[in-house]
Amino acid sequence: MSDVHVGSHASADKKYESFFDTIGSIFPQPDAILSNGDMINDNGDGKGPDHRIVSEIFQANLARKGMTDTRLLISNGNHDASLAAIRSGYPRAWFPDSGGGYYESEVKGLHILTVNTETYDSDTAQRTWLKQRLAAITADPAHAGKPVLVQGHRPTTGTTMDGQQASNPRLAEDLSAFPQTVLFSGHSHLNINDDRSIHQRDFTSVNDGSMSYVGIDHGYQMVTEDGLANRFESPTAQALFVEVHKDRTEIARVNMAADKHDIYTGGQWSASRQPPYASAGTLSGATWTVRLKGSTSGQIKDNFRYTDAERNTVAPQFTTRRPLSRVNDAKGGTALRITQAEDDQMVHHYDVDTTDAATGASVVSSKILSDFYFAPRPNTLDIPVPGAAEGGRYAARVVAVDAYGNASPAASLTFRK
Repeated sequence: MSDVHVGSHASADKKYESFFDTIGSIFPQPDAILSNGDMINDNGDGKGPDHRIVSEIFQANLARKGMTDTRLLISNGNHDASLAAIRSGYPRAWFPDSGGGYYESEVKGLHILTVNTETYDSDTAQRTWLKQRLAAITADPAHAGKPVLVQGHRPTTGTTMDGQQASNPRLAEDLSAFPQTVLFSGHSHLNINDDRSIHQRDFTSVNDGSMSYVGIDHGYQMVTEDGLANRFESPTAQALFVEVHKDRTEIARVNMAADKHDIYTGGQWSASRQPPYASAGTLSGATWTVRLKGSTSGQIKDNFRYTDAERNTVAPQFTTRRPLSRVNDAKGGTALRITQAEDDQMVHHYDVDTTDAATGASVVSSKILSDFYFAPRPNTLDIPVPGAAEGGRYAARVVAVDAYGNASPAASLTFRK
C-alpha cells in the first residue's frame, strides 16, 4: 500500500478497521505489510507527530486481527515530514534505517530493499548500497528465479503509467542491470485499474495506487451529480496483494473502498469517505503474474510480458444493438445515455460529440471517463445535453477508448428533446 495520508483518529479509525478487515479476508496472516510513503499529510507545517496516530491505528488493527507475526515496513515519502519524525513515530522494526532512510529486510527468505526516493539521485552512498546488495543477492545461486522486492515512494522514469509523476532517473539506471527486481512505487495516486500500472523493460515496475484517493490522467471529464465536471480524482482506495511462489509472483489488484461518489460534495473536498463500503475487497483488475524465466539477465528480459512491445491492441466494443439512447436526467433535462462498452482489459473513456443537427454547432465535445474506478462499474452513463431546446434535433457520436488508445467503431444517434 502507499499514500495513507492519515491526519486524525476521527477520520481514519473506522476506515482502517474496514481496510484491515479486507486485508484479513484475503490474507488472514500476511507475512509483511509494506506501506510505501506518505503516511501523513505534512507540507512543511509541523505535522510530523501525526505519525504516532498512524502507528496507533495500525498497531490496534494488527492486534485486533491477530496479525501478531506480520512485519510492517515503511518507506519515506514527500509528505512524511522528516526521517526523524518517522523514526520517532513507529516501532523501530517498522523503519530500521541506519541514517539515510533506506534499509534491507528479509521475510521468509525474500529480500526486500526499501529506498529513500526523496534523496536517491543525489545520495551516492544509497546508490552504492543498493547496487552492491542487488549484485550480491542475484549472484547467489540459492536466489535464482526469485524476485528482489524494492519499495520506494516515487516512481522512477520511463516505467509505470507512461512515466507520469516520475523522478529519480538514476534509480531506473541502477536497477536496469537487475531484471529480478520488482519495484513498487506510489506517490502519483494513479489508479491500479489501468494496466499501464505495471511495466517491464529492464526490470519490473508496479504502481501501488493509493489508500486515500486515486487519480486519473488529466484531460478528461467525469459524470457527477452536478453534470459534467473536470475531475482527475476519485475517493477510491486501492492496494496490492502479493504472493511470491516458487515459479512466479502474483500481484492482485484490490479495492479497499470504491463506492461511487464524487470527490467533491457541495463544492468541498471529500476524499475521506467513511465505511461501510459495499465495494470493499472487490477487484480493480485481473491479477498480474511476473515470471523470472531464464538463467541470464538477457533471457529473463526476453521473457517479460508487460512490455511496451506487448501492449494490448484489442479495441473496446459496444455489445448492444442500440448503445445510445435519449433519456431525461434526474433534474428533468435531456441526457444522452451510453450503455457501457466492453473491453478485454478496461474501457477508459468515451469520446463524445453531440451537435445541433440543424446548425452543426457543437453542444458536447468531451472525453468522458467510464467510471472504471468504481465497483461495480455503472452499466450506463448519462451525459447531459446542456441547453437542449424543446423540439431541437441533435446528433451524437460516441467512441469507446481503452487505456492504450484502442478505439471502438463509433456509435451514433439522432434524437429530439
